[in-house]
Amino acid sequence: MVAYSIFLNFVEVFTLTTFVYLYYSFSSRKQFCLLLTSLFLICELCDILRENGIILMIEYYATSYLFILHNKQTIHLGDMFILGGYIFVLFLFPFFFHYLFTILLTQNNLNIFIITVGLFSKFFLILFTYWFLNHLKYNFVTPNKQYILVILTEIIVLSIFGIIGYAAVDVTVSYSPFLICILLLSIFILIIMNGIYFNKIYTEKMQYEKQLQKEKYIKQSLRLIQNISYDIDDKKHRIHWILEHIKHLNNDTNPKISKAIEQYQSKNTYQKLVASKNPVFDILISVKINRLQDDNISIKPFFEISQNEKYDDLDFIDVISEILDYVKRHNEITLHIKGQGIYTLVELYSENDFYNYDRCKIESNLIVKKKNIYKDGIYYMKFLLKGTDDDVRENLW
Repeated sequence: MVAYSIFLNFVEVFTLTTFVYLYYSFSSRKQFCLLLTSLFLICELCDILRENGIILMIEYYATSYLFILHNKQTIHLGDMFILGGYIFVLFLFPFFFHYLFTILLTQNNLNIFIITVGLFSKFFLILFTYWFLNHLKYNFVTPNKQYILVILTEIIVLSIFGIIGYAAVDVTVSYSPFLICILLLSIFILIIMNGIYFNKIYTEKMQYEKQLQKEKYIKQSLRLIQNISYDIDDKKHRIHWILEHIKHLNNDTNPKISKAIEQYQSKNTYQKLVASKNPVFDILISVKINRLQDDNISIKPFFEISQNEKYDDLDFIDVISEILDYVKRHNEITLHIKGQGIYTLVELYSENDFYNYDRCKIESNLIVKKKNIYKDGIYYMKFLLKGTDDDVRENLW
């Protein structure tokens, strides 16, 4: 039976080594041989010292993960989770078949019973490993923090399983019921924490998806508005030239016709003032500028921005719109927006004191800095949006 025990130990260790080697993409056969030798020596040493399953389980886990860490050079909690789960299954099979054959077979011949349990457990371990490597090999992309609670739960479950399982198989091993109760209480608490944590993640994910759908719908609507706007502009140009042609033909012979045309032209002064190739930004800022012009605020736009999704972001556009809300009426100003990397400088200036600086209370995490200055007869109002690098910030400022 000693030779048979050594054979089963070798099969178990060889299967575990193969799993680690293939799943974690080891590239060197030398690593395979070294890991196999290390695990086999650990297994035989535990057999000789008659250490219980917890010690062997921990040594399997620690040794395997040290090799994985050496191969990858970085710690991934996802790797720890998968390895722990596999070692749990590795120890589960012997216990499962021990209890199964205790029910199905008589134990008149103990050697036959031990051989049957050993062969079935290792055979199904090999099948499970083959299936796992072919169907569940993938890389975890979830942030490592999400696995901390899961791994703690897994470690405690493995500990309880190892203690109770070996105590049931080997009568020389005993355990403290108080310790088991403490561990079970820990699992209960961790399960609740897992539930709360993953519910939070699920809620945040749903909110994020709803926000994406909302933004997608808004962008689609704005593109539709943009197309309609192009059609309206085209028709307005045609109407303008038709009216100019009518005025030319009329030649002031009928003052009422000339007056009606002039009234129509004065009331239809909407212009698309922005053309930065950022469709959402262009439409909404143009609408804002035209509304301000209706309030006797003349704005000359001067934009130095490239085509970039960040300019079509609704939060960004809202900040620009809020900045313009504090311009005083009956003023002529220049609106200068300049992009440089992750920064955007929004600058308004005029010969008149045009801005309600004291009333300006815009709450947005996009605004890094704001200030108003008077220099060389010009009033300036400056806002710096979204930046962290002080050197670049000063250059823009």
